[in-house]
Amino acid sequence: MTATVRRLSRDRFARGLASAAVAGLAVRWYVVLVARPTCGAAVTGTGCFRINGDVAYHFAQGRMLGDGHLFKNGLEYEATGRIVDSAGDPPLFAVLLGIWSFLGFDTVQWQRFLLTFVGATTVVLVGLLARRLGGDQAGWIAAAIAAVHPLLWINDAMLMSEALYQPILVGVLLVAVHYADTPTLRNGVLVGAAIGVAALVRGEAALLGVILLAPLMLLVRGRPWPDRLRHLVVAGLVAMAVVSPWVVFNNVRFADPVTLTTGSGSVLMAGSCDEVWSGPSMGYWADCFTRRGLLDDYVATFPGIDGVGLDKVLHDESLTDSYNREKALDYIGDNLSRFPKVALARVGRALEFYRVGDTLRWNWELEGRWRAPSTLGLALYYALLVPAATGAWSLATSGRRVTPLLAMWPLVMVSAAATFGLTRYRVPVDLAMIVLAGVAGAGLMDRLREARAR
Repeated sequence: MTATVRRLSRDRFARGLASAAVAGLAVRWYVVLVARPTCGAAVTGTGCFRINGDVAYHFAQGRMLGDGHLFKNGLEYEATGRIVDSAGDPPLFAVLLGIWSFLGFDTVQWQRFLLTFVGATTVVLVGLLARRLGGDQAGWIAAAIAAVHPLLWINDAMLMSEALYQPILVGVLLVAVHYADTPTLRNGVLVGAAIGVAALVRGEAALLGVILLAPLMLLVRGRPWPDRLRHLVVAGLVAMAVVSPWVVFNNVRFADPVTLTTGSGSVLMAGSCDEVWSGPSMGYWADCFTRRGLLDDYVATFPGIDGVGLDKVLHDESLTDSYNREKALDYIGDNLSRFPKVALARVGRALEFYRVGDTLRWNWELEGRWRAPSTLGLALYYALLVPAATGAWSLATSGRRVTPLLAMWPLVMVSAAATFGLTRYRVPVDLAMIVLAGVAGAGLMDRLREARAR
């Protein structure tokens, strides 16, 4: 162990990467401990962090996991004391919080503190991926950007599942790039397993089985077609094997079929009403359930669900989600001719090319993502567009396959088109752009050195 530490201390790249990781950790600690500490008895006011919505769900479910209750609705338990099954999100983020809670760190502030280290891990992995593609300098530049990029550290500070999604997604890209360089069956298995793990954090990552896996393996160079097909089939089966225990567990405890979450219907519903299919809010989300006047029909379908406290009747999550999905699909079917325009608006919002001011304002007003980091993150996103494109071009023209990195754009676009456009849904693209910008920066520095030498 001591010899390993000494060797790493002499490794110039390792020292630079460690410095970036420490810087990233310092930024996250400052945000969590100083700039936005968790609201409580000793900390009050508008400058503190208060959990609600998805964040409250994640925290409460993680704490229940720490207490030994497997994937229950923590918010319902806190409100009524009743323990009911829940699968509002894939399991791995709740598992991470649950382990930390089991160890005794069961407050919001402690959970956020844990995610600062997860964020530092993202910085390290981004540096390693950029180094693999463009050398040491590319790794240093990309890691430095990842350390301070507001659109990454804000997910850590806000206790969002994207905090865990970020390092795992970079891990997917690392093994995919490794497969592109060395296309063996073993490496293909690693890619499939990594995609399965990513899908257990964010359900949309399952799309990588088509968007990333198929072109990566079918277009590989130097392999006969039977080998390509075998690698694809095996990797796909491995990905399904990774997620299958969660899928089986869900279908044992719920009435209607459930795959990764019981929240897909609610997500579809939030994007299925006139307010977000036209006008200034087109492409975003709204309380479409209320705006469409579905409450009376909902209560008739699920009697007692509108009760308060212990008078409320708790219905199977899969049934209520199926209701939302059915009503959302009814609306989409009735307005199918308008869908291409709405889908384009959703993608435009996610990629910050459509009604940018609205989305930016809603990031802090509705999503609670704070004004300054949201604005700085948007500026940095635009600043990285040209370097990222330059990095992709330099890799492609040098013979390196950029299929894994480029897959991040259709992943975000398909996800947004099917639901609605949010800035945090763009995390895969932000990560890919940081890596590609690191490659471009390293290339620029090489050319400057050559110019000075001449």
